[in-house]
Amino acid sequence: MSVWLGPGWLAAATAALALLLRGVGVWRASRDRINLSDSALLRRLVRPPSAAQRIVRGLMLAAGSGALAAGLVTGHSSLQAGTPDEDRETVLVLDASNSMLARDMEPSRLARQQELAVELVSRLPGRVGVVYFAGHGYVLAPLTTDRGAAVMYVQAVDPEVVGRGGTSLALGLRQGLDVLAGGEPTAVRALVLFSDGEATADMEGLPEVVERATRERTPVYTVGLGTVTGARIPLPEGRAAVESSKAGSPTAAAADTAGFLRDGEGALVLSRLDEELLREIARATGAVFVPATRAGLESLLARVGGVTAADLRGSPVPVNVLLLAAFGLLFAEAYLFRRG
Repeated sequence: MSVWLGPGWLAAATAALALLLRGVGVWRASRDRINLSDSALLRRLVRPPSAAQRIVRGLMLAAGSGALAAGLVTGHSSLQAGTPDEDRETVLVLDASNSMLARDMEPSRLARQQELAVELVSRLPGRVGVVYFAGHGYVLAPLTTDRGAAVMYVQAVDPEVVGRGGTSLALGLRQGLDVLAGGEPTAVRALVLFSDGEATADMEGLPEVVERATRERTPVYTVGLGTVTGARIPLPEGRAAVESSKAGSPTAAAADTAGFLRDGEGALVLSRLDEELLREIARATGAVFVPATRAGLESLLARVGGVTAADLRGSPVPVNVLLLAAFGLLFAEAYLFRRG
C-alpha cells in the first residue's frame, strides 16, 4: 500500500532540504572567501557569526520552511473541503457479512451501521451512492440526490439476503470506486467504508484496490464496527451459513444449539474489530479512521461534508498560525543575525 505524504512528512522533508541547501551555500561561501583573500586579512576585516548563531539560524530556517510547507498543504486541503455541495460525490460501502450480527455494539453491529449510515446519507451534501458487500460487492443505489431512496436502501442491508457469504473488502471497495467512476469527472469524491475489518476473502486484491483509490484521488474513510475483544455471531435457529476461512478456502458452518456460528471444525466463531487494517486503508488513501460512535460520525461529517472549525485544523495547528510562524521565522533568520 502506498504511503500518503501528509503535512507532517512534507514539513520534515522541506526542512531537511532547506538545511541541505544552506550547508551547500555555506561551503561555497567559505571556498569563495579563501579564493578572494588570505585568512589573516579576512579575520581582521570580517566578523563571522559564531557557531551558536549558525546553529540557531539553521534551526530557524528549517522550522520556517517546514511550517510554510505544512501551511500550504493544509490550506489546500481546506480549500478542497470548501467545494460547493453540488460538486461532491460520496459512496457508502456497507458491510453485509454475517459478522455484522455480532452484538458487541448495542443493539448489534448491523443496527449501529444502519443508524449511522442513515444519518450520514441524510446530512452529506452532493450526490450519494450506496454499495454493500459480503463475499461480493453489490450496488444498491447509484449516485443520486434522492435521499429518501438512499435511506431506504441503507435500511435494507441485511446478511440474511446476501447471496454469497464471506467478507471481501476488496470487492466492496472496487464496486464503490466503479460507482464513483460513473459520476462527474470534476467532482470531489470519497468512499466511506463501514466494516469490522475482518476480510476473509480476496485479501490479495486489497492492496491493488487501495492503490487504485490513491491513484484516482479518492480518500477511503473507514468506520470501525465492533470491539477488539470481539463477540460470537448469532444466527437464526437451524440456519446454515457458509463462511470463508482466513486462508480463503470455504468451510461449512451452521448455527449451533445456542444459535451461534461455528466453523468447519465445530469451534465457535469469534469476530473482532481489525482496527489496524481499517486505519491502514484510510491512511494509505489520505483519509481517517473513526469509531462507530456519535463523535466519530460528527468528525466524519466535518471532514467529508464541508468546512467547519475542525476542518481548518486539518493539522494539529491552524493554517494561519503555520503561515504566520513561517513568515516570522524566515524573516528573523534573514535579517536578525550577522551573516559574515
